[in-house]
Amino acid sequence: MNATPGGAVDRGALVLDRRLGQGGQGVVHRVANLRINQAAADGGWDVVYKEYAPALLPDLDAVALTAMVDLLDELSGDEGRWLCEKTAWPAAVVRTEGQVSGFLMRAAPDRFRFDFRSLSGAGSGTRRLANLEFLLNDDAYTAGIGLTVGERDRLLLLADLAGTLDRLHRIGIGVGDLSPKNLLLATTGPPECFLIDCDAMRLRGASVLPQAETPDWQLPAGEEKATPAGDVHKLGLLAVRLIARDQVTTDPTALTALSPDLGELARRSLDPAPARRPSPAEWAECLRAAAPTVPTASAAPPADAASDDAASDGATAPQGRSKSSFVAPVVFVVLVLVLLAVMIVRSRGAGDHAEGPGTTRPPTPAPTSASPTRTPAPVTTTPTFDPRSLDSAQTDRTPLTASALLSASFTDSKGVTYTRNSGSTGDCPDDSMTENLQAALRKAGCDKQVVGTYIDANARIAVAVWVIPLPDAQAADQGKQALAEFSITDWSLWCPTTGPGSQLCDRGTDIRSATQSGYRMNNHRYLLQSRAIYINLTTDSSAEEWTNAAAYAAITEAGP
Repeated sequence: MNATPGGAVDRGALVLDRRLGQGGQGVVHRVANLRINQAAADGGWDVVYKEYAPALLPDLDAVALTAMVDLLDELSGDEGRWLCEKTAWPAAVVRTEGQVSGFLMRAAPDRFRFDFRSLSGAGSGTRRLANLEFLLNDDAYTAGIGLTVGERDRLLLLADLAGTLDRLHRIGIGVGDLSPKNLLLATTGPPECFLIDCDAMRLRGASVLPQAETPDWQLPAGEEKATPAGDVHKLGLLAVRLIARDQVTTDPTALTALSPDLGELARRSLDPAPARRPSPAEWAECLRAAAPTVPTASAAPPADAASDDAASDGATAPQGRSKSSFVAPVVFVVLVLVLLAVMIVRSRGAGDHAEGPGTTRPPTPAPTSASPTRTPAPVTTTPTFDPRSLDSAQTDRTPLTASALLSASFTDSKGVTYTRNSGSTGDCPDDSMTENLQAALRKAGCDKQVVGTYIDANARIAVAVWVIPLPDAQAADQGKQALAEFSITDWSLWCPTTGPGSQLCDRGTDIRSATQSGYRMNNHRYLLQSRAIYINLTTDSSAEEWTNAAAYAAITEAGP
C-alpha cells in the first residue's frame, strides 16, 4: 500500500478488528494490520480508524483534515514528537472509493487506562480510558472505583495541561471542546494529560467539522469557539471543578483555599471578556509553584450531593424515533501495513478517542472515566466506601453516566462477547414506551435513566440495557414487582444511530414477533432492565437460548 497525496490510505487495505465505539460522529475500529512507527524501540503503536457517519460527510472539510495530517511534516522533529506524545493527532486520511471517509490515529497509550471496579463489588474490573471526568466526583466514589489522585497530583495534572495548551496555541491549534471527556490522565508515571478527539480541534482557523461544545463547558454566549482565550476559560472551569470534586460548579472557593493566586487566576479565566483572561503560561507557572505547598493526599470533603449531570458516550435512539519514538528526526512516523509488508512513511502521530466517538441523544455532559491509584504515597484521608450508600439517593454519589453504570463489554454464558456501542442519559420514562409502562415508572419515582446498547463481533444480536435510579432500595424492589406485569415489548427498543443494529429502529420495522429475551432486576436503589434481539429478526425459537444468555449477562454487568 502506497501513500497518496495528503497521506491518504485506501479503506480497502485496512483489516478492521473489534469495534471500540460508535456514536453520532461515526464508528471507531481497531486496525489489525497497521502499526504507527513500528521501527521504534517499543515496537510502535496500535492503530485506530475513525469512520465518519455518512450524514456528516457533506459538512466535513477534507482540506482541513488533510492539513491536520500534513502539519507534522511542517514541524521540526522535536515539535512533532512532542505533539504525537501529548495529543491524538490524525495520522492519515482514509478514503473510500476516492472520497474521504475518516482517518487513522494511534490507540491511547496504556498508561492512560485503568481497571474500573464496580461499586457493588460484582464482576471483575474492566479496562477503560482514564478520562478526567472521574475526578469530578467525591473521593469516596473515586476510591471505590479504583482511583486515588491527591491534591498535589491534581495541580500537576492541570500544570501539564496548561503547558500543553500554551504550546498548542503557539503552533496555531485551538482545542475548542476542552472538557474532561476529551482529556485522559496518566495512571502510572508522573502526572500528565493526553488530549483526544483532535479532529475536533481548530488548526489555523480551520475546522474539520462545525465546532461543538460539551454542555456545562460552553463559552459565554456569542464568543468565538476554539480560540486561545476560549481554551483558557475552560481551563479555569476545569481547575475549579477538579479541586471541588464537582461537575458543574463555577465557584473557585475550594481552589482559593489551596492557593489564593490560583483562585484569582480562575476568576480572571471565567471573565466574560476574553481580553481580560490570563494565558496558559501564567496558569502553568502558578500551578507548578503551588503544587509543592499542598498535601499529596486528597483534602477536599465529599460533595453534598451526587451530580445529576447527564452524560453520554454514544448515541442511542428508541425505536420509531430519530436516531436521536520516531524513526528519523524529520520523517519520524511510519505506518506499516504488516500483512503487505509495505511501509507508509510520513511525519505524523496520533492518539485515539476510540471508546466513544460522539453522541447525539441527549446532548448532555460527557461520561465519567477514571484512573487507578497514582499518587506515590498512600492516601490515608480518602473516605472508605460503604456499599450501603448505594441504597439511597441521599448518600449515593454514583454519577448518572453510561461510563459509571454500564460496562464497556461483557461475555455471556455462550462465550459471546458484546461491546457497548452507545450509551446516554435522559429523561425517564421516554415517550416511546407504552403508556401503561410510562405510568408505572412515574409511580415508582423514575425521573432519569441511563440506556446503553451492545452488539457482538459478528453483529448478530443487539442488546439494550436500562439503568434507572429510584429514591431508595425499597422503591427499586417495589418497582421491580410493579413492572412484573409488563412484557419486554412494552419497553422501547434503543439502537445505535448508525451501523449494525441501527436498522431495528427504522420507522416501520416490526420487531414484536422476532425472537428476543429480557430480564429485570434491582440492585441497591437501581432498577435494571435488559432486552436482546436478533438483528435479522428471526422468529426461530431455537435462537432464544442465545438471546437469553445475552440479556442475562448484560443485566448482571449493569449498575453501580
